[in-house]
Amino acid sequence: MSAVSALKIDDLDHTLDLSGFDLNLLLILSALLRCRNITQAGIEMQLSQPTVSRALARLREQFNDELLVRDQRSFELTPLAKTLVPKVEAALENIKEIFSRRIPTPERFALAMPDYLALLLVKNLSGYFREVSPTTVFLPILGLSDVLAQLEGGQLDLAIGVADDTPSGFFCRSLPAIPSLCLSRKGHAAAEGHIAYKDLGKFLTIRIGSSHNTAFGEVYDGLKELRPRGGETVTVPDIHTAARLAQDTDAVLVLPAPSAIYIASRYQLETYTPRKGAGLPSYRVSLIWHERWNRNGIHAGVRSIIAAHILEGVT
Repeated sequence: MSAVSALKIDDLDHTLDLSGFDLNLLLILSALLRCRNITQAGIEMQLSQPTVSRALARLREQFNDELLVRDQRSFELTPLAKTLVPKVEAALENIKEIFSRRIPTPERFALAMPDYLALLLVKNLSGYFREVSPTTVFLPILGLSDVLAQLEGGQLDLAIGVADDTPSGFFCRSLPAIPSLCLSRKGHAAAEGHIAYKDLGKFLTIRIGSSHNTAFGEVYDGLKELRPRGGETVTVPDIHTAARLAQDTDAVLVLPAPSAIYIASRYQLETYTPRKGAGLPSYRVSLIWHERWNRNGIHAGVRSIIAAHILEGVT
């Protein structure tokens, strides 16, 4: 036990069996060394004088030393007892640290996510860290590249995306399905909602992101399943480029509803659903993290905030 080993009991003349050592004696020893008085130590520990006297007798036997010796009307520490004072206090501090429920404050929290979700989350998550862990540096990482390896290696703490499979050692929490919306410029032929989803492929469709890697075991953005099939697709590097392209062309962009509403208000675009019953797919996304963070309270708080704000107003 690291706390007891701080006493360096192996330096004594006899060997102590740590498996039989009562840690309650360590508390009484600390009080005796500090008070140098059996009665005062008992008052501090809320123990009777006979109980403390019996504990002192056991400690004397354990250490093969008197520890406290009478000097006229008071007690003095033996030379061994004097050497134990800082070691006992260090041992108790170590024990408190071991069993403390205090959540360690992370130096930084790196979150990988698509940029259209970052628009919704970064402000709220920054506020969360300012409140509960102001020394933590919050690092939003836009994009999903080599996610599982970075989660395992500690470069990332959490990812938001779609994973077809996660290996052992990871947790993957799927959020409920989120409705999606189409985005186009004002006056677009499809904006009236009279065109079926399957027929939107006749317009230019937009893909966000430069990576096409959706291989087994990889994490990706999930937008591929929302895009209408057929026709011409253009790939742009980010959501803002996609929005500008939608402003100036007949392109159609499909996003999860919260992101679509935000982008539409910022870039004066139309949001709409295709003709009723046309099968506009919903958006599904997961929170993915390594098992080392599963019981961490700050990490759990981040996951709760993400789920709440992604789903807010659409469930």
